[in-house]
Amino acid sequence: MNKDRVTELLKDFRSYEYAERMCRVALGRDELVPNTANLSTNRLIKHGSLDGLRYARIVSMVKGAVSEVLSDDQQMVINQKYLDRNTLTLHEIATKMHKDPSTISRLHTESIRKLSIALEPLSEDEMEITNFDHMFDPTWIFREPA
Repeated sequence: MNKDRVTELLKDFRSYEYAERMCRVALGRDELVPNTANLSTNRLIKHGSLDGLRYARIVSMVKGAVSEVLSDDQQMVINQKYLDRNTLTLHEIATKMHKDPSTISRLHTESIRKLSIALEPLSEDEMEITNFDHMFDPTWIFREPA
């Protein structure tokens, strides 16, 4: 996975986490259970469950990669830069950690490199969440684009 895609995933992580939690609530269960049925059939039969599984996989992969692949200092940089509610700049992180800004920048670059390797199994198809709510709206009418 390229480094830009990793930073995009990290920036959107809290949104993925929230969406995954809301999908579980909407389905009325604590755990999302994978279904190996055809994707289009699964999407039509269990509204929202496929997206929930995708969100759950993204959240699980990112959390696991951050906690298992990165050193403590690298985790701190990534958490404060992307995953915390109130994110900080690299310069603010350097001040808070009492380290040189170049050290924090090096930790950040190395973290993104490691995460790009660890998150490689996430495919582009798996990360694309498409809204098909119109399929469940009986009043929806297809209109040819202009």
